[in-house]
Amino acid sequence: MAIVALIAFAVPSRVTRLVDLALKTSAYNKTVALPAASRHALVCGNIELESIRQFLHEFFNADHGPNIFRTTIVILHNDEPSMEMKGLLRDPVYANRVFYVKGRATSFKSLKRARIDLATCVYILTRKHSHGTGIEDDANTVLIALALNAFACSVGTAVGGKPSSPKFQVFAQTLLPGSITHLNYLQTARVVCVDEMRMGIMAQNCATPGFATLAFMLSTSVADHVDWDFSGVLAEAIAKSAEESWVKSYIHGISQEIYQAHVPSSLVGKSFFKVARYFYRCHGMLIFGLGSFSHNRSPHQHSGNHPSVNSDCGYYQVLLAPRNYILQKYDMLFAISTDVQSVLNAMLYAERVSIKTARVKSIWGAISEHPGHNHASVSGAKRVDDPEKGAPVQVESPRRMVVRTPPLKPQKTNYISDSDSSYFSPNVMYPTAPSIKGVVRTRIERVTRRNDLVPQTISNHIVICDASDLFPRNVELLIQSLKNAYEDEDLSIIILSPGQVDRQRELVLGDFTNVYVVRGTPLAQGDLRRTHIERAQKAIVLGNCNIRADSEGESNDSAAILANMNIQSLCGDGQFFVTTELIDPESIRYLDHTQLLGEPLLKRTFMGGHIFMPALIDTALCQCYFNSHILDVLRHLTFSHAPSDLVTSTVATPKAEEEEGIRSYKPGKLSLLYVPDRFIGKRYDTLVLTLMKQHGSVPMGLYRIVNHEGQAFASVMCNPLPSISLVHSDAVYVLGPDIPGWKHVSEGLRVLKIAPPSTAFNSESVSPTSSAATGKSDQGTGQSRHTVYSHNTVPSSPDDDADVSDLGA
Repeated sequence: MAIVALIAFAVPSRVTRLVDLALKTSAYNKTVALPAASRHALVCGNIELESIRQFLHEFFNADHGPNIFRTTIVILHNDEPSMEMKGLLRDPVYANRVFYVKGRATSFKSLKRARIDLATCVYILTRKHSHGTGIEDDANTVLIALALNAFACSVGTAVGGKPSSPKFQVFAQTLLPGSITHLNYLQTARVVCVDEMRMGIMAQNCATPGFATLAFMLSTSVADHVDWDFSGVLAEAIAKSAEESWVKSYIHGISQEIYQAHVPSSLVGKSFFKVARYFYRCHGMLIFGLGSFSHNRSPHQHSGNHPSVNSDCGYYQVLLAPRNYILQKYDMLFAISTDVQSVLNAMLYAERVSIKTARVKSIWGAISEHPGHNHASVSGAKRVDDPEKGAPVQVESPRRMVVRTPPLKPQKTNYISDSDSSYFSPNVMYPTAPSIKGVVRTRIERVTRRNDLVPQTISNHIVICDASDLFPRNVELLIQSLKNAYEDEDLSIIILSPGQVDRQRELVLGDFTNVYVVRGTPLAQGDLRRTHIERAQKAIVLGNCNIRADSEGESNDSAAILANMNIQSLCGDGQFFVTTELIDPESIRYLDHTQLLGEPLLKRTFMGGHIFMPALIDTALCQCYFNSHILDVLRHLTFSHAPSDLVTSTVATPKAEEEEGIRSYKPGKLSLLYVPDRFIGKRYDTLVLTLMKQHGSVPMGLYRIVNHEGQAFASVMCNPLPSISLVHSDAVYVLGPDIPGWKHVSEGLRVLKIAPPSTAFNSESVSPTSSAATGKSDQGTGQSRHTVYSHNTVPSSPDDDADVSDLGA
C-alpha cells in the first residue's frame, strides 16, 4: 500500500517535469544537417519575416543560374521561429534548402551548430527602421563580425597550426556611415550603410524622377511574372490591342538586372565603348561599366564569376561609362540583361569569335515592331578596329561619406538649345494650385505660421515629411544628397517632424544653407500648410519608424500613406511629385486608386518612380553572393552627383609608363534628358549607338509618358528593346558627361494636361511641353515647377544620327 501511494505521488510530478522539459527543448537547437555536395550561406542579425521572405525570393531566383540549386540557406537567430516563419520554412519551394538554427551569432557553439566552418558567405542584416541613434544596432553588427572573425581564425589555427584569414565572405548592413570603418579589418567584407542608401536614393529620385524604380529594377530579380495579378481585363487588352504595348515594354524592363562577367581575352586591349557597342548591337546586351582590376594582387588568386573563398571585391575599381579606357586582362564587365546565362553566352561567343576580323550582323536589324516608321537600314557591321593607345586614367570615385560642396553660380545662359525649342511653350500660363475649400484658419494657426522661421516668400523648395515620434535619424545625409543631386547648395529644404531636435542635430543642420525645421506632423494639413507645400517643387515622405512586429491588422505604412494623401489634397491637382517610402510592397495599392493592374509593381505610382522601398537594399546585398560588385555599382549610380575631387585613385592602363601625363577621369553623372527632335520616330538602338559613339555616354532606359483610359502618367522602361520607336514624350536616363544642347528633366509631373492623340504617332504616349526656366529666386532653384503635356509633331532632323551599322569607327 505504501508503494502504491509513493507511485501515486511521485510519478505525476516526474511526468510533469518531463513534459515541461520536452516543451522547453527546441527542435531548432540541433546541428543542422546539410545536403551532401552543397554550399550554404548563413543569415544572422535582425531577422524579420518580411525581410527574410524577400531575401529568399531573391536568392533562389532562377535568373542567377544553376548555382542556386546547389546552395542552401541557414538562418541563425536567438528566438524560436514564429508560426509565420515556420510556415515559410515549410514552403515546398524552400524544402531542404532553408534551415533554421536557434542560437546567438556571437556564440561559438551556435556557430558550430550552424556549420559556419563550411559556409561560403555570411549575411548580417539590420533593422531598416528603428528608434534611437542606431548605435546599439551597429554595435550588435560589429560584435557579430568580431565573433565571425575570431571563429574563422580559431578554425585556421586548429587546422593549419597558425592563424589564417576568414574563409567566408561577410556581407553586412549598418545604420551609421561611421560604423563601416570598424569592419575594415574584414578583408572579405562588403558593407552597405542602410541610411546612406535610403537617403541617397530618395534624393536622387527627386532630382532624377523615376530613379527609385530604376534602381529597384536593376537590383531585384523578377524571373517569372506569370502569376502576377493582371486583373483579367487588361491582360486581354494587351493581347488584342497595340495601344497597351507600353505595358509589354515596362514588363520587359522589370526583367532586366545587373550582372557581371570577365572580359573575354579577345576583347583585351580594345576601348570600352567599342566593346559596349559590339555587345549591344550583336547581343542586345547593355554594357554600362566595368571593374578595373588592381595589380596589387596576384591574378592567380582571382575568383571567377561565382563566389569563392578568395574574395575579389577589394581589388577592383568600379568605373561607370569610362571614356578613354582600354580593357585589361581580369577586368570585369557590368551588363544589364535578363539572366546570367544570357550574359555568359554572349561572353563565350565573343571569346570564340574574333571581333577584329568578323563582320557580324545585328540580331535586331531584321526585327521591327513598328513597320510604319522609317527606321535606319541595317547592313553588315563594320569592323571593330584596334583602339588607339589610351593614356593612364585617373579615377575619382563618389564618396561614401557625404561632404559639403562649394555653392554653384547660376548659369547666365539658358542650357536649352534652339534646336530643342519645340518642346517648350513659353507663352503657356502656369495654372495655380486651387485653394482648399471649407478650411478656416484660426487665429492660433496664423500666429503659429507667422512665428515659424520659414520665410513667407519661400518657393521652389523641397519638403521632407516624417510622422515618427522621434526626429528622423541621419536626415543630414538626405539634405546633403539633395543639394548634391540638384548641384545647388542654396536649395531650400523644410523638414516637418513632430520630434524634438536635439542640440547636436541642431548644430549639424545649422551648417547647411536654407534648411528649416517645422515642428508638426504631416498627418495634419494645418502643419503641412506651415511648410508652404503649395509652393514647393517636390516632397519626400519618410517611412514610419514606429514599427511593431506583432501588429495585426495594422499597416506600418499607414502614416506615410495618409501624409501622401494630405500633400496631394493640398496641392490640388493630384500630380504633385511626391517620393514616398513604403515598408510593405502591398501598400502601393492604396496610393493608386486607378484600376490599371492588380500587381503592386504595375501600379502607376511605382511605374512613375513615386515609391521607394527599402527592400531593394536587402535584395542588393543578397545579390552580392552572385554579383560581388553590385553594391558599388548601385552606390555610384545613387551618388553620381556627389563631389569627388577629394577622392582619387589611379588605374593603370597598358603602356602607362610610356605616357607623360595622367588623364583625369570623373565618374559620369546619371541624368534624365529629353530625347531631341531628330530622334523622334526612330528606333531606340539608334539613340543608344549615337550616345555611345558621339558623346561617350550610356543610356540606361526611358522615362515615357503613357496614356491609359484617358489618364496620362509616367513609366520607367529599363533598357527597352532596340526596335522600340521613340516618341515625343520620351526622356532618356543617360550615364555620362553633360551633353550640350540636350535639355534636362529636373522637375516631375506638377500639372498634367492630356491633349487629343496625334495621328502621327502611337496613341499610347503623349508629349511633354515644358515652359522655360524662370530666374532663380532667393529661396529656391531656377527650375520650372510645372510640366504641361501636349502633342508636338515637328519633323525631326537627321543630322548627327548614328547609323545602326556604324560601329567600327
